[in-house]
Amino acid sequence: MLMRFLLMALLTSLLLACDSSIDEHADTTPGPTSATDLVEIPAAQWQQRADERFTTAATEWQQALAQFERIPDQQHLAALRQALSHWYQRFTSQYLLLASRACQQDGRARHQVNLTQLDSWPLYPGYLDVLPQWPESGLISDPSLELTRQSLRRQHGATDPAEASLGFAAMAVVLNGTAEAPKALDSFIGQKGAPARRRQYLKLAGEQLVADHQQLSLNRPLNQLALQCGLTGVLAHWQPLSNSTDEQESGLLIPELSAALNSTNLLAGVQTMDPDTLARWDQINPGIADAIKHSEEKGWAPIQAWLSTVSFTRPLPDTSKSRSS
Repeated sequence: MLMRFLLMALLTSLLLACDSSIDEHADTTPGPTSATDLVEIPAAQWQQRADERFTTAATEWQQALAQFERIPDQQHLAALRQALSHWYQRFTSQYLLLASRACQQDGRARHQVNLTQLDSWPLYPGYLDVLPQWPESGLISDPSLELTRQSLRRQHGATDPAEASLGFAAMAVVLNGTAEAPKALDSFIGQKGAPARRRQYLKLAGEQLVADHQQLSLNRPLNQLALQCGLTGVLAHWQPLSNSTDEQESGLLIPELSAALNSTNLLAGVQTMDPDTLARWDQINPGIADAIKHSEEKGWAPIQAWLSTVSFTRPLPDTSKSRSS
């Protein structure tokens, strides 16, 4: 549990981008980046391609959910689960871009995007839905809670970061269940009670994902500070996977779908980022291209080493706890 909160604190501090730690053993360290040093890095094609893929996957999910509503059978439930997996895959593959956009957001913007509303894990599955040991637990089982996007935003991380009511991981828990309590078809059939609320939740949570993503879809050039901050955020998002045993012992859960997709796609998304954007970034911050190339053989280690040689001096928006439309 302690490790969980340490990692959440790390992610928050990294997304703030205030004073990244420097490797004390490095022979040379580039000077800190200041506001006047920022250089625009065109990324229009990368952003457009990623947005189109995300939107297509979101539309496929909405269509699959509508089909399941009309014909709630095992075949359409399987198709709905496949649609969520495909949409989630698109998201994890573009996490670097989304995190970089969030880092570059204007701190005075009316709506700050909360990245944890897009994906938040480890989480408490019983906070959201029933578990065998707590048959009446969860927001979905609480008839006093009106299910709206606004109420789900209020409940997300209300008293603990692991209290996830939004995001892909939360949707995976509601749709798939857990290893100890897999969701059967009967869990979604019925016009009243928990089955109806479960379907309503999936609709609302999916709509909120689209709304949050749209807040990050402004097509404008990035800069090296945003990309550094975004890359650090990707690494912090991946880090809890190495502590999954500790999380299980503390009652927290990394959904199976979350573990499977994030363990491979987060790094793969960095390795396959737009080559023109990477080339320009490497001109400004030499070494990042080599670090990413070496990560194909050595995993995250070369990227971690490179990040230890760059520093941040300009605070960026706190995306750890905010509300979006």
